[in-house]
Amino acid sequence: MTVSAETWLPLGPLEDMEDGERREVTLPSGKIILLIRTEGKFHAVCADCPHQDTPLAEGSVDGTILTCPLHFWQWDIRTGEEIGLAELPLEIFELRHENGEWFVRAEK
Repeated sequence: MTVSAETWLPLGPLEDMEDGERREVTLPSGKIILLIRTEGKFHAVCADCPHQDTPLAEGSVDGTILTCPLHFWQWDIRTGEEIGLAELPLEIFELRHENGEWFVRAEK
């Protein structure tokens, strides 16, 4: 597999992240994404709640369910699908692993 620098942006190695850990990353475009390691897998979502831009890093993660700390909206971090009260989907980003490095698919 070849990773194109046009659409796949390097994140570096992520194996130092422990299960349940979250990490914010600012992309070259200025957009901030939230990396989440849960159940041994990595996920990347928009770092801000689509409702009122609350930082989701301050929320809680239970398995693959992310909860906003402000109004308790919830999403499945694998799909961005709303759960319960949430009325808007959460933007998710595709991740790839190649030669020990992680990449996120996003605009530059």
